[in-house]
Formats: sequence, C-alpha cells, structure tokens
Amino acid sequence: MPALGLDGEIELFPFFAEALEGIQAHSHILVIGWMHRADRTVHRAVPRKISPDLPEKGVFALRSPSRPNPISVTVAALSGVREGRFLDVSFLDLIDKTPVLDIKPYQAGIDCVFSATGPDRSGTIAKITPERYRDDLVREAVGFHGEYCPALAVAVRMMIAATRFMGGDLRREEISCSLGPDPCINDALIGITGARFGTGRLIIPKSWPDPPVYAISGPKVRLEFSIVSIPRETGLVDAAPDEALFLIRTRSE
Repeated sequence: MPALGLDGEIELFPFFAEALEGIQAHSHILVIGWMHRADRTVHRAVPRKISPDLPEKGVFALRSPSRPNPISVTVAALSGVREGRFLDVSFLDLIDKTPVLDIKPYQAGIDCVFSATGPDRSGTIAKITPERYRDDLVREAVGFHGEYCPALAVAVRMMIAATRFMGGDLRREEISCSLGPDPCINDALIGITGARFGTGRLIIPKSWPDPPVYAISGPKVRLEFSIVSIPRETGLVDAAPDEALFLIRTRSE
C-alpha cells in the first residue's frame, strides 16, 4: 500500500443508500474498515510498512493491520457520489474488497488535533527509505494546505534538506520555523513541522530580506532557504535538483 493511499470507490448495499444523504457536503470522510486478512493473534509487531529494521512494539502503539480486532480508520477525500451509493475517494488506505463497517463525516473541529504530539521520529526517519519519507512529508503538507501544488512540492524538498541538517524529526520542540511570503510554502512548513505561535516555534519576521528567506532553526544552527524558482508543474519540481529550486545558507545560533 502506498504511503499516500490509493484512489478507489466504496460501494454501499442498496438498502443503505439513503444513509448517504448529506454526505456530499463534506470534503473528507472517516472510513471504518474491517481488515479481513489480518492476523488477529498478534500482540506485538514490527512496523514493517515503515521499515523492518525498527524495534518491535505492542500493536496498540502501532498502525499495524495485525491486531486482535483489526479495525481500520482512514481519512479519505470524497470527490463524489455516483448512482446514489458509490463513493469516489482518494487517500484510501485499504486493499480491494475490504469490508466497510461505517462511514462518518470528517469534522475538523472534532477530529483534527493539530497540537497533538508523539515520540521523536528521528530514529525512524533514519531507517526509512527517502521515497517513503518524502511521501510522509507530502501527506503532512497536503493535509494542512489542501492540495499538492508546485510551491508545496518545493517546500517538501526544502524540508527534506532541513531534515539532513537538523539530524532528524522537524517536529521536535527545539525546532522553530520562520515563514516567508509564499502562502503555499508557509502552509507546507506548518503542516510538516507542526509549529505553532503558542509554543514559540512559529515565527513571522517583521520584514524579509531581499530575496526573502524561509528559516528552520535548531539549538546550534539556522538554515535559511531562498527560492530560486518554482516550476509550473509538480513533475518538473520532482525532476529538478535542489539548487535549481532553492539555495541554503547556514548560520550558527
């Protein structure tokens, strides 16, 4: 299963079609699935989808499909309803023919906890593939910004570089983020770092130098990113080397 999930459709039995009334007012839905192929005898597991080299943990501390009651919860983007009972969705993290137990509207005021924290992911990041880490950052950035646009793709590349310099997880409390003039890049940086004004980790400078910079700061170093170009298509961003997209300047803190 790709880290970003898949496009797909959810088919409701005709008897339940009327239960979808009003669902199209929502951009995203919670899909509750039953992972019918899961091993229900497993209590501890390695998160192999992320990396087989990671340590074993209890399944209640993992998103592993193998668990005593293999219920999945997926936030999927809803693009439409066909014939009254077929839901077209994207970012679906379920295999074909998975039974769906329930569908609920995703409500940001209830279901989103942007201030939520977790363990330092630096060790995990060091062991996953670059492709997987990029996909993780794209998902975090798109989740906050709403779409995968060229400026967001450039921001993801910036944050991959920042991860190398900072030695791991950009959501650590000691990492702060200074914004620039591009709203798409700013959204991506906030989504990836989890920085907030209330924690002092999110900064808007009183003025920007020329050219303006976006900065990621840690205990010992400050990285300043100046934009060289933002190609018109995301595919062109993916194909370009870092130096064609941005320049990095390091400063000691």
